[in-house]
Amino acid sequence: MEAVEGDNLQPIDPEQRAAMEEAWRQELIKTEDEINTLKQVLTQKQQQATELKRKLGIKLWTEWKTGALTGVQNLKETAAFGAASESLKAVGEKTSSLFGSMGISSKLAGVKNSSVFKSVDEAVGSLKSKMTGTTSTTSFDDALNTMEQERAAQQKQEITQ
Repeated sequence: MEAVEGDNLQPIDPEQRAAMEEAWRQELIKTEDEINTLKQVLTQKQQQATELKRKLGIKLWTEWKTGALTGVQNLKETAAFGAASESLKAVGEKTSSLFGSMGISSKLAGVKNSSVFKSVDEAVGSLKSKMTGTTSTTSFDDALNTMEQERAAQQKQEITQ
């Protein structure tokens, strides 16, 4: 029978093999016990951190928002994001020129200037401001209500035509 001893394969007898396996079992038990102890300590530390944050007035939403914004900023700083952004910009320019040659660009400009598009744009801006902490004059609910009212008015116009 062969066993790995370091990087060398050497023949060992069954008694040595059994002794090695028993030592490995004992080491595995010890390692698993240490892992469980570390998990318990980590859980206690997480609870302690949560309690300290509560006492300091740090809310879960604030912590999540900060983490998300940091993550987005880190993503934007990566080379892959820059390359993807440039590729999408190039695709957008080519698509725009294609639509322009087909006469669609004026229709897209009309959509962009429509009240429904502006309402959606305001809603997204409002949501962004809530995520970044800046103030906005339009709430997300107000923008959605406005968008729904304009959609209903547009549908009435289409029905009467």
